Amino acid sequence: MDQVRIEVPSSSANVGLGYDIWCLGLSQPKLTVTYTRARETGIEVEVKSPVKSNRSLGHAGKIALEHMLQELKLEGGGHLLFEDDGYEVGGLGRSGAEAAGAILAAAIVYGHRMSRDEAVISASRGEPGEHKDNVAGSINGRFNIISRSPASQTTSVDTYDAPENLGLAVGYSSFEKKHGTEQMRQVLQEPLAKDDFIIQSGLVSATTAALVSRNVDRFLELVWGDRFHEPRRAGLGGYGGFSADEFQELKESLFNKFHVATNVSGAGPSMLFLYNKEDYRDGIEEAISPTVNSWFESRGIKIGVKATKIAIEGGYDYAIHNYKF
Repeated sequence: MDQVRIEVPSSSANVGLGYDIWCLGLSQPKLTVTYTRARETGIEVEVKSPVKSNRSLGHAGKIALEHMLQELKLEGGGHLLFEDDGYEVGGLGRSGAEAAGAILAAAIVYGHRMSRDEAVISASRGEPGEHKDNVAGSINGRFNIISRSPASQTTSVDTYDAPENLGLAVGYSSFEKKHGTEQMRQVLQEPLAKDDFIIQSGLVSATTAALVSRNVDRFLELVWGDRFHEPRRAGLGGYGGFSADEFQELKESLFNKFHVATNVSGAGPSMLFLYNKEDYRDGIEEAISPTVNSWFESRGIKIGVKATKIAIEGGYDYAIHNYKF
């Protein structure tokens, strides 16, 4: 087989409390990746997308694939085609989806079998720092938890079906980041107070238990309470012209008024709004948009709230169904 086409979902990493360890697969937007084997060496990249970005689209997929070909000692090269109908850059795992699709499509072409965890690890090599949470949602869909065994030091991904009544919408922000990835990560190197560590650990534990036990209201009560990365990055101005305290006030207001949990999606600037579908049968866009739009517009930012769903499958599942991977 010389050509394979894979569909991969977008993703939202961190999901508030789970910095670098949690990731949700999102059904929309999604990315289609086609890999065609060629005799010539080198990987050619082609992108068909209406999205304009200052980032080199497709680059993460190329990097991940080059690592895989080198590790497997495979000669020759190929052509990577990335297609989408509006997959924005900025907190929805675009680079992770590129890497996941490239790895899975090429693995099928070359007849290389890999487990889900191996696919996550391989795809993460297209990401700066090899962050597994940036690719796990595109590989698996659903809710993913990244961990490393203290015994073997190996990385693994535990994947759970999300409760059916857990709804979500994405807030697409017009804010253009002025701080690079290194600055956004550097601010997280500052010491963490013991009390913050203890409270955060309790929140992570209880929120995980709420999700796997399908207690959506308990999950929503806790998941927006991050005390680590979101406050620090907000204080840096990483999400827009507002402080950490202002952002916290918005979160409290949306939860108290609408029972909606608000988090930054990935490293932002996109936002993630989570809710109970039993409270909002027709979604939350109409209910929260006036409040959300007004708050961001007063700070010079336009934001569009659009419904999406948690992806029940990822690119790995697409490979199983269509190519018996």
